[in-house]
Amino acid sequence: MKEEKTISKDELEKIGKFTRKDVTQDEIYTFSLILCDNEIDREGDKFTVDSLKKLAELFIGKTGIFDHDVSSKGQTARIYDTEIVTDETRITEDGEPYTFVRAKAYMPRTEKNKSLIEEIETGIKKETSVGCAIGHAKCSICGSDLIGGICEHIRGAIYDGKKCCRLLCDPKDAYEWSFVAVPAQKNAGIVKSYGKKTQDAVTASMYREELTKSIVSRSYTVIPEIGTDLIEKICNCLPFDLLRALRDGMELRNASMLPLVSQLAPVNHIGEDTDDNKAYII
Repeated sequence: MKEEKTISKDELEKIGKFTRKDVTQDEIYTFSLILCDNEIDREGDKFTVDSLKKLAELFIGKTGIFDHDVSSKGQTARIYDTEIVTDETRITEDGEPYTFVRAKAYMPRTEKNKSLIEEIETGIKKETSVGCAIGHAKCSICGSDLIGGICEHIRGAIYDGKKCCRLLCDPKDAYEWSFVAVPAQKNAGIVKSYGKKTQDAVTASMYREELTKSIVSRSYTVIPEIGTDLIEKICNCLPFDLLRALRDGMELRNASMLPLVSQLAPVNHIGEDTDDNKAYII
């Protein structure tokens, strides 16, 4: 970040959209920052260029705070302009021209902000992070929807020479941007919101293991001639959709061979509450 030594009339007009009075160059302090980019971050996530373009629009007017603490007392600055910048001489980890959102922010020159301005100028307050909502997250290898779903690919792993990551698409909202100590993105930092059902490599591994165990247990009845070692090896080679299909098929076959017989008989004792499990005795 660096201080803009002169503020043009055009910039003052853009700032004026967010103030209740006309401000002069002497009354405000401005600085520029990188909000987010299309590099694969520390969590294995990556904004698409289309997402960056949408975020550039959404972040105009958004307030700056500290460590994503949404309390109003932490408000420090506001973004008044953004632009998309592409550095053709720099290539991302997955082979794209490096592209980022550059923003300009302002704050009033007050005694309260004096120390913060000094920290920005001397590089102490430097790293930033953004809070936003993402509509879709897709696997960069197979394109599977990772909001409410999973695939067999692991973020960070290499497939046919390409590093797997989670592509963040279709931004829905931009909440705020913060000064932070350790951002997720190496060049700017980002905090992302996908929804409650996102899955990671650990969850995918656990789900594969669960499917495999279910298939192996049913193979004892459905295809006892095939050993469990071979069944496990077959499962390790199958993608999730085929594993689920195999598991479902075995469940149907198993149910037809061994129909369920109730082992629980309800017992209604006079004067006794039967709304809980005490009413069932094996």
